[in-house]
Amino acid sequence: MNEYRHLYSLIEDVFDLDGIRTLCIELKFETGVDISFENLAGDTIRRKSQELQEFARRNGITPELLQVIHSLKPRIDLTKFGGPEPDLSKPDRPTNTGASSGEADSADAKPEIPQTVYDNFDITIRPSGTPNAYRLEAESPNGEASAGLPQVFPFEDDDYQYLAKSLRDVQISEPKFANDMGEILRKFLFPGPIQELFTTTLNVSRAKGKDGIRVRININQESSELYQVPWEYCRDDKSFLSLNADTPLVRYMPTNRAPAPISVPYPVKILLAWANPEDLDKLDVQSEIDAVKGALAQFVDEGKVVIDELPNVSPTTLVSKVRQNPPHIFHFIGHGALLPRGGGALALDNGRKSHVMLDGDRMLRLFQGDDTKLIILSACQSGATSDKAEKSSSAQAFMGLAPKLVWGGLPAVVAMQYDLPNIAAQPFMQTLYEFLALGKPLDTAVTEARIGLDFNILESPYWGIPVLFMRSPDGNIWV
Repeated sequence: MNEYRHLYSLIEDVFDLDGIRTLCIELKFETGVDISFENLAGDTIRRKSQELQEFARRNGITPELLQVIHSLKPRIDLTKFGGPEPDLSKPDRPTNTGASSGEADSADAKPEIPQTVYDNFDITIRPSGTPNAYRLEAESPNGEASAGLPQVFPFEDDDYQYLAKSLRDVQISEPKFANDMGEILRKFLFPGPIQELFTTTLNVSRAKGKDGIRVRININQESSELYQVPWEYCRDDKSFLSLNADTPLVRYMPTNRAPAPISVPYPVKILLAWANPEDLDKLDVQSEIDAVKGALAQFVDEGKVVIDELPNVSPTTLVSKVRQNPPHIFHFIGHGALLPRGGGALALDNGRKSHVMLDGDRMLRLFQGDDTKLIILSACQSGATSDKAEKSSSAQAFMGLAPKLVWGGLPAVVAMQYDLPNIAAQPFMQTLYEFLALGKPLDTAVTEARIGLDFNILESPYWGIPVLFMRSPDGNIWV
């Protein structure tokens, strides 16, 4: 049966040795034919795949093998082998049996969580030499595309300015503003050739059984004015990128440092720090603290996560804590400020009932090294009503600080581009940490937290406020 000749190649691409072992177990259960992983000749994935294909052919059970593959990897297109069409509504099943090649299958072995795998879809934006006009280039596993002519960003357009202002003011922000902004950003970011490559890449990635494509927006340093654009509200031709688990959106910042996966061992160490200096508006930080601790309570009990709290953090207490016991994740809740010479800074307690600023250069020196993989900067909302300008300053400061930290070598930073109200911060942080603790990649966790926030607060598009800056090639944060 010629349509089955290269089935082994597909098996080799999507299964590891444990996955092939699982195929054998389920195929035996499905057909009653005695098939043993250990009896398949060879030790490599390719040889085992070839032997499995041949065994199924000899015993006339290739259709059943295709059904088993479909049950484990429902998103794979098996039609060219005479098998089922892909079912994108179902997730992949775990295929790790917990047994090594020299061990018997263990009945109580816990399967690993399926790995989330994306193809990267990179959109690079560079200045063209003309004010407000930029060159756009896209690259993916399926090829490259460009906008051809420079794309003009509508900074001066009345509609853009109105929508940007409306989204920034969280008291009046509505879903219709996000929709309209999404269309403006789509027209800029996805001209015809790039939209066509995007659609092709997404379809091919799904057919290969991957979880989708990671959309990485790479903004040239010479175009830093684009950092303030709310790309998180961008749409493709069907939906918001940031609200689609198939298309997580990342502000990608490749640097001259070698990229490395964001992975850390158990237990994951989290430093949860906050500052509430008496000379600044009083913050309500407790709801966010409770959300983080509540999301991770089970993992703390299991010894997988350790949370170290640092209240009223000062430069002295922070440097002492970080240098003695570097955290894997540093989560700061508090005020920020824009510095006169540019850039952002954290407002820490000076121990004398007032604040002191910690700038990006000192933060880089403090967190340099390989331990800290993620920094979360949360401009917590104040309970006061007269501090709107101060809160906005905090959000802008953190947005200025985040790219500096990533350019300086930090693998990833999450910051808030606008004020994130407490009613939104709590569910966002809780879902973010829950998915991280389940072993999901950072960009997946951020996307799931956005989706949860969208359903939690239907009347406001707060889901677009968090921003993920990342330089790592993938979003895996712990294993």
